Order: sequence, then C-alpha cells, then structure tokens
Amino acid sequence: MSKELLINLNGNKKGLFHKWLNNFDGDPRIAWYPSSGTDFRDLMYLHSEFAKQNPASQPDPQEPDIFLHTDYFPWKRSKFLDTPEIYRDDRTRITVKAIEELDRCDLTLDDQLVDSPKGSVATGRVIFLEVEVSSTVLGNYSYPVVYAFVDNASFCAKKMLPINARCSHIVHVRFGGGLGGGGKSTGVWLLNVLQKLHCDVFITDSKYGHGHGDERINELYPELSGSEDEGQLEQIREIAGERWSEHGDVSWNLIKSV
Repeated sequence: MSKELLINLNGNKKGLFHKWLNNFDGDPRIAWYPSSGTDFRDLMYLHSEFAKQNPASQPDPQEPDIFLHTDYFPWKRSKFLDTPEIYRDDRTRITVKAIEELDRCDLTLDDQLVDSPKGSVATGRVIFLEVEVSSTVLGNYSYPVVYAFVDNASFCAKKMLPINARCSHIVHVRFGGGLGGGGKSTGVWLLNVLQKLHCDVFITDSKYGHGHGDERINELYPELSGSEDEGQLEQIREIAGERWSEHGDVSWNLIKSV
C-alpha cells in the first residue's frame, strides 16, 4: 500500500515526515515522478486548480496528497536545494519551507543503465520537503514531497512492487537523460507497471523508443518487463511541450483495465 511505502522511506525518523504520516488518515494518493531531476512542475500541473482551468475531456481523478520524486542525481556540482528557492519566473515561485533528511536508501546503480554509476554525494539519500507554490495563475498552496536519490527501476522493483505500493499518478516527462544527466533507459518500462501500481493517471511526453538500457532493465528486473501496451491509455488532456518539458507534447491518460 502507499502508506507502507512512505513509512518505509521514513525509516526510524521521528520528525516532520513522521508527524505528517501520523496525522494523515487513510492511504495517501502518491504522485510518482521518476527521473524528475530538479523539475517540480508536477506540483502545479497535478493541482486541482490547474485541472479546473484546463478542463479534460473526462473528470480528473482526485489530486495527489503527496509527491514522490526519484532520480539517482549524478550531477557533482549541482546547487539543487542549497537555497530555499527551487524555481522562480514572472508568474511562479517555488520554495522549500522545511526539509528533513530521512534514512538512506542505497540501491544498485548498474553501469549499463546509468552514465555515472558512482552517483554523487546525493545518491542514496532520502529527504522530506514541505514545498510552497506561489502562483499568479494557480494561487498559493503547499505540498509534501519525498525525494529519494535512487535509480528509478531499482526503486520500483525493490521497494514498490514487493509491498503492492499504489501510485495514483505517474509522470513520464523527459525521462532518463533529461537536463544533461544520466540514463540509458527511455522509461518505456513504466507502461508495464501502471496496472501493478494501481495507477489512475499517467502523464507522459510519449518519448519511449528502446535504449539498450531498457533491455538491461528487462534482464535485471523481469518484474518490470511486459508488452509495453499503450492501448491501456485513454487520453483526456494534452498541453504543448514548451509548457513543461520542451520535449514533446505532454498528455494526461486514464488507465483502462486490461
């Protein structure tokens, strides 16, 4: 379940995230953004006010309660999270209001999957963030975010699927080598875990292809392999690529039972 996944990521800590988990009744809806890098646009595009202003062809499922970002983060000289401000433009400011380091999550970095198998000082760390969005378009609001600096495929295979974790939303945008960073997989394997993770909405730029890293993932993690069936997707919204990734138009898709 989704709460069990979050409890596992919290580990033995008794701080902010522990308090959030204790105060949340039920099973939280998790939006998972693998290969997110420094991008926090999902906090805007999965907000209910965005859905209201950009109606889909069918009603959007309920918005997430918490966001989960994963990326092994190979960048040695990154200043990411060195200051509270994550992003600013003339309409939007995203800032970290609180931060807490959780227990480590050290997973395999296979040199056939990533460009920098040694990772960086961030790799293996897990942090909890309280993130505030101030937008002239969407208003002012906050979300909790857990960021695990891990390999996406290994995390899914080793931490998510074994406990039947649930992710209401999964984001596949500029997956892998996005911002100059380091992956040899296109993330096409995510199509094979949408049903397994009980996903409601898949947000994707549809840039799949087949890198040799995708073949390696099938070898290492057969539980992530499958038919890569796009027929399970029913598109309900699309935005131009320049609004998010500069990597092709991004669509919202309901997951149909197969």
